[in-house]
Amino acid sequence: MASRPGLGRDHNPLRRRSDRIQAWTGLAAVVLVVAMVPVALFGSLRTWQHFSAVSDRELGSRQLISATVVGSDSQTRIARNHLATLSWNYPGPVEHTGHVAVTGSTRAGDLVPVWVDDAGNMTGAPMTRLHVWLDTVGVGVGLMLAAVVVGGGCYRGTRALLDRRRARELDQEWRRLNGFSMNA
Repeated sequence: MASRPGLGRDHNPLRRRSDRIQAWTGLAAVVLVVAMVPVALFGSLRTWQHFSAVSDRELGSRQLISATVVGSDSQTRIARNHLATLSWNYPGPVEHTGHVAVTGSTRAGDLVPVWVDDAGNMTGAPMTRLHVWLDTVGVGVGLMLAAVVVGGGCYRGTRALLDRRRARELDQEWRRLNGFSMNA
């Protein structure tokens, strides 16, 4: 009859209670990681749904237009760029102005692409499908990584405590067998 690997109540005198605790902790860590697979999939699905809706909303309400550089302040250096004042008409004849970092070669009169909302105010670029995918994968991988770290950490911590206890018990047993007093 085959023996179970430390999980059952066999009568092997060499298998200690701490060995069974370690085996059960390892099994619990594996179960935690496996149980996190559907949680990670659900979290990824919800992330995909949320950011897809955000991306669709942003793509529907933001436009890429050309703005004219009306002024440039080469004194405001940002890495290899500098700050420029832009002007654009959107929607219709309404004129808007704003500031954006442009390359050092950009001069007054040049056209620069900028994202604007429906009211014509400058805004950031809309979230792309690539960003949606990256966020979705990041959430799934992050949840699985968290499960592995928690499960592995619990197992390693339990094993370290049990190893310390087993070493102490072994030391006491050797002292007792060699006739040393426990108080010495």
